[in-house]
Formats: sequence, C-alpha cells, structure tokens
Amino acid sequence: MRELKSFLQPTILRFIDFMISSQRWNLTYDWNIYQFDKFIKEHFPEEVEINQEMVDIWCQKRPTEQINSCLTRTNVIVALIRYMSKRGLTKVKEPDRPNPQKYTHIPHAFTTEELTRFFYECDHIKVKENSKASLAIKLILCVIFRLMYCTGIRPNEARLLKRSEIDMAHGVLNITESKGDNQHYAAIHESMIDVLKEYDKRMEKLIPERLYFFPNGKDGYYSRQWLYKHFSILWKTANPDSHAVSYDFRHNYATANINSWIDQGFDVITNMVYLSKSMGHCSIEHTKYYYSMVPNFAEILNEKSGAIFDELMPEVMDYEEW
Repeated sequence: MRELKSFLQPTILRFIDFMISSQRWNLTYDWNIYQFDKFIKEHFPEEVEINQEMVDIWCQKRPTEQINSCLTRTNVIVALIRYMSKRGLTKVKEPDRPNPQKYTHIPHAFTTEELTRFFYECDHIKVKENSKASLAIKLILCVIFRLMYCTGIRPNEARLLKRSEIDMAHGVLNITESKGDNQHYAAIHESMIDVLKEYDKRMEKLIPERLYFFPNGKDGYYSRQWLYKHFSILWKTANPDSHAVSYDFRHNYATANINSWIDQGFDVITNMVYLSKSMGHCSIEHTKYYYSMVPNFAEILNEKSGAIFDELMPEVMDYEEW
C-alpha cells in the first residue's frame, strides 16, 4: 500500500483491513483509494472530515473517461462511504453515478494463420543495439502473450505474476493477484514450460534476482496500458484487416477446451469444474458464458448428458468483468 497523507488516512487504513478480511480488496481498489487520498490532500488541505463536495467532485465522470472506467475508478469510494456510514462516521451520501454501459466487444475468433503471423511479429521485434532494456522487452512480449494463449489467464494476472509463483517442476501457475481476491492455480502445457525455462534463464542475465516474472526494469511490473499498446501494435502489423485484444486469448482458451470435449465421452460436471477452477472463476456460473460462444454446443451437451445438463446450466450468465 502506498503512503496515505490526508486526514482520512486512519479511516482508510481501517477500511482496507476490513475489505481484506472480507476478501474484497484488489489492486484496482488500492490504486484508486490512493488517488482519492492524494486528491483530498491537494485540493482540501484545510478540511478535517470528509464532505459531500469532495466526494461528488471526485466521482463525477471526467470528459476523457468512459462510463465504465468512471465506475471502476469510483467503486472503492462508494464502498468507503458505505463503510463509514454504517459506523456513524459520516453523513455523506453516495454520489450520483451513471448507469454502467453494457459491454459490446465480440471476442475475436483466432485462426491458425493469424496466430502464426502474430507470434512471428513478436519473435522479430527489432532490438536496439547494446540495449538490455530493449532486449528485455522483446523477451517479455515473446513470452507473455504465449503464456496467456496457453493458460487462459487474464492480462493482469500475467503482468503481476511473480517469479516465485511459477512451479516449473510441476507445471503450475499460482495466481495470487487476480480479480478480487480469488487465488487459483493454472496448469501449464509441457511445451510452454520449456519456453518459460529458457526465458527465465535469459532474463536472469539481464535483470538478476527480479521479483516479477515479467519485470519493467525497476523491480516492478508493466501497466495495463503498456501491455494493451504493444499487443495492438503487434496485432495490427501481423493482421491489419482484423481486430483483437489480448483478453481474447482467454476466450480462445475457454472455447478451445470446450470444443475439444464435443467428440469425447466425458463427465460434463467434472470438466466444467476443472475449467472453472483453472480460469479462476469465483462461480461456475461465470464459466457458462463460454458455452454461448461455441456453436450448437448446448444442444450437443444436452444430448450427451441429459438431465445433468439442465441441473448444471439453467442459464448463461453475463460476461465476467475484465
């Protein structure tokens, strides 16, 4: 946690402890509560208690901000107000905020040719002469997208992955920095383990004793924007006539697994639970979303599993938050 400097520091620290104990704290909350504290310190230096004005100003949608981005930024402030109100610490009301926009992105269905071209571009990134930083970036981009493709982990899970959280001997990722506080494990394919070992050996020479598996050179990790930008550049270079985002690797992982079950005699519930746990879903309901992305799969499952299918999948849930 970054250092807090406003008058709200003691209350915020107690709030954070409460949220952590309730398993509801995450890195997004951590960053945004710090920014709110900084805002109060800079713009309300003489105030000694929270008031409606500072909350409303902070939670107002900014001109350059998307509605859902505004909600993400301010969710932790709403949670803080609720926490304080229930304990009689404030009479400030929850701010008025816009209704969330329904996410409309249609995941890209990768073709083998597209993926071949994309990873070719990753492997042929130009490295600046005598630049360790440039070489490190190339190594990261060559490996991080392959890891996301092979394991279905979220982009933030890949970015925040620590070196100590990769068990190469058993082929397992220990995902501790996930959505919410949902720690989970993801299996790594044998071919990917070889790639990770070679990458780790090379990166150790460039950045010895690093904490993060994909380091930014300052004993930290790269931002979401950094990863998004580099994926976009590489994808457009490789496939200028199509659009994709790095999160689509997660969709691809789920649907590829589901498609592989179609012609097998399988236990529906067991496979569903394994996939849900591997992807770090807090509920199997979230995994059901991907069934809607596999053509005619509901009918195939119903035919193979009968009544079990009806009990397991009463409906498809909305898509999980990114």
